[in-house]
Amino acid sequence: MEVHEKTGQELNYFAKKRILIIGAAGAVGKACALWLLNKGAKVAMASRKMKDIQSIGAQFPNQAVCIKCDLASDEEQFDMVNGVLEAFGGLDALINCAGVIFENDLENTFPQDHDYLIDINLRSFFHISQLCSIALYKCKGCIVNLTSSKPPQQGMISYCMSKAGLDMLTKCLSMELAPVRVNAVAPGFLADGFLKSSMLSDENVDRAKARLRGKNPLKRLGRVDEIVKAIIFLCSPKARNLTGQIIQVDGGVHCTNSSFIHWNPSTKMNSKFVPSDFKIINKFANWYNKKISPIVPDGEKPKNWIDLTIRHSNWFTSLADAHIKIYENYDKLDSQEDYLGIFEDMKCKEEDLNLSYNPIPGRLSVNPEGLTERYGRATPNLSFDESFNQ
Repeated sequence: MEVHEKTGQELNYFAKKRILIIGAAGAVGKACALWLLNKGAKVAMASRKMKDIQSIGAQFPNQAVCIKCDLASDEEQFDMVNGVLEAFGGLDALINCAGVIFENDLENTFPQDHDYLIDINLRSFFHISQLCSIALYKCKGCIVNLTSSKPPQQGMISYCMSKAGLDMLTKCLSMELAPVRVNAVAPGFLADGFLKSSMLSDENVDRAKARLRGKNPLKRLGRVDEIVKAIIFLCSPKARNLTGQIIQVDGGVHCTNSSFIHWNPSTKMNSKFVPSDFKIINKFANWYNKKISPIVPDGEKPKNWIDLTIRHSNWFTSLADAHIKIYENYDKLDSQEDYLGIFEDMKCKEEDLNLSYNPIPGRLSVNPEGLTERYGRATPNLSFDESFNQ
């Protein structure tokens, strides 16, 4: 606690500080925003999910600014930073908390899926730091990036690449932007963050937590507030001599090799191994069976688009990003009764999918270019094992 040298009263360093939080709808970003707003800071919260941040903004109408931003778009990043600088007149700290994660390996990954993850987890951090650099330099501000303590791991090639790149970006920027301080916080698994968003049942979440605790030297999982405290520390004057540092807040997991898992793509990449309680898949499968199946004439039930894009996709992917077209069509069906017409529009035609056998026995692949041309973007990892339907 810092105190005034004459009065002895506590000084609130963050009062009226101007801070931009990227990925503010996530558990860590949201907690950071609330802590800083309660300390009197002016906080710009950027996220693709406006509903999640507007509830916070409503509590602090004179301090908070809510901005919708898709990190896959350079234009939206540019508009976001310009809007923040116009609203605040400057910037004292940039906190990058955004990120996506899904399992993939070299053999089964389409280049556009790899590019998408790198764009969100690494390229956007570079671009936003670039856009904010002059404003931060003027006030000798700071940047804190949220990275990961995960070691190299088979089947997580794009995610591990993005986080390794972010670590190096942090160190390079600490030299290029000085006196702007640039550091990163590397969390491990969080008890109240990542696992909660995995859509597993409560029983399976508890089982997963027990396994992860067993691999942790401290035999415990981290909490969101512990990550927030590390971020706040790096933004404060207490860290005035720290730059280029990656603070590991993972209970010591990075000191072990306990995160190593033998990678078997036939089990990891195929949706026949999707958890039975994966609610989103069941939601759309049930919707199809209830709304579409009864009105499709007998003998005219092709492999429907939803089945291919949901059931044959990488189950670990963020569905809100990867299957945006499904959400759009689902919303249409909620608003009108022309189910059959929409179904006809959604059906996968053979020429769209371009089904072909790979040299690898038993592996059927779907050409993403056909789906991109028809629906606007390809879905992640449409490879699946023939035995899925057996």
